[in-house]
Amino acid sequence: MGKLPNGPFEVRLAATLFLILIGLADLFGAWQVRNFAAFTPAGVAGSLSPAGIEGPGMSRHDMPMAGHEGHDMSRHEVPTVGHQSHGIPESSVEKPISLESLDKPRHHIDRQLLVQDTHVHVPAYAMTAAFLALIIFGLRLTSRTRAILILMAFAAPFADFLGLWGVHLWRGAGYAWAYLAIGGGFLMGVVYVAVLVSTLLQCWFQGQGEPHA
Repeated sequence: MGKLPNGPFEVRLAATLFLILIGLADLFGAWQVRNFAAFTPAGVAGSLSPAGIEGPGMSRHDMPMAGHEGHDMSRHEVPTVGHQSHGIPESSVEKPISLESLDKPRHHIDRQLLVQDTHVHVPAYAMTAAFLALIIFGLRLTSRTRAILILMAFAAPFADFLGLWGVHLWRGAGYAWAYLAIGGGFLMGVVYVAVLVSTLLQCWFQGQGEPHA
């Protein structure tokens, strides 16, 4: 325990590069979440409500249509009548979007896609948590700090997907489940940042010292 900062150069390099790649993957993961849902309870609830059922605070008119996942919902095309003007095709023009529409979900995640996401992402979450735990074992931390970080790393996927399934199955409490899902994602982010900062400081910037038991 706590021997990573005093370990060989290649071991410290491997741990650091792994954390950098995980951070890069997390950035693209956040981008994907923003494209398919939102970082707000309203957006999560709207994206995961059963098809044809409004999420909290949403009207039936605001629900995304099934099968339109690939359509850019930020643009609203309306037919025009008359001749072409200033290079704009006759078939459509673009209407400006309002600030209120930015939080509306752009895609709808049905049960089939949610099952697929759970099957793919929960094992990935578990492996990420396990690799983070291995690095935590090598850092100079107290036993209590290690235990807290490891519990948080493995609790994050439970909270995330429990919240997503809760939104999908229990519409009446959609906001509460959405908060749980968002909290799970941010919880894993907190663990990652704590491990990354500790690894960089202990392996590359701080002097070597005696590891904690």
